[in-house]
Amino acid sequence: MMDPEILAGQTTRFAGAVRDCFRDMLGLEIVLDTLDPCRGTFSPRHRLVSMIHFTGAVQGDFVLDMDESTAAGLIGAWSEGMTESDLRPLRPEFGGLLKEVLNTAVGKAIPILEEKFGRLTYHPPVIVYGELDSPEFPSSTLTLPCGVGDIDCSFVLDMAGSDASGLLSQAMVDLHRAREEMSICCKVLEDLIDGSRRNLVSPGLVAEAERVLAETRTMLAMA
Repeated sequence: MMDPEILAGQTTRFAGAVRDCFRDMLGLEIVLDTLDPCRGTFSPRHRLVSMIHFTGAVQGDFVLDMDESTAAGLIGAWSEGMTESDLRPLRPEFGGLLKEVLNTAVGKAIPILEEKFGRLTYHPPVIVYGELDSPEFPSSTLTLPCGVGDIDCSFVLDMAGSDASGLLSQAMVDLHRAREEMSICCKVLEDLIDGSRRNLVSPGLVAEAERVLAETRTMLAMA
């Protein structure tokens, strides 16, 4: 069952991080009204949509959407009467800015989500210029008003992966990753033990390292 507090809280954290990024990167001061996030199924209001998808025990998206004129205004490149053809050459510049903002803001917002759902993987940002026909997942949105237009900050959450099968699959992925990491650690420890014998390290310490190495290899063999 979807907890509305998760949507509202995570949307507020994300929007706050986005606001901070615009302040730090552009010197843009934006007042964030956190009192009334808009909830519903995800449907962006604007045609420029930038998003980062995350996966794990749950999945979803962190999304910014705005008009292209707003994005151009953020970099000081908008003037009245500009057409889509005028804006197109500017996309690499304001698109790069939005990707940087997303990466930074999601990096700040997602750890709190991981406290509830475990480790999550988030993917590189994607930008869509035009209409987005998205699945009807629950979402929450806060709008950042600035002098060049509105910026909608949305958090989209699909709880389907939080059932037993999803958790089991994630646990197996985590275990496989842990085994790989342990194998690498064993190799590093083995090399260190060989070097320690040549460098006259205490025999007792070397013996203890050999014991840990043997126990770890036994665990890996049994896993």
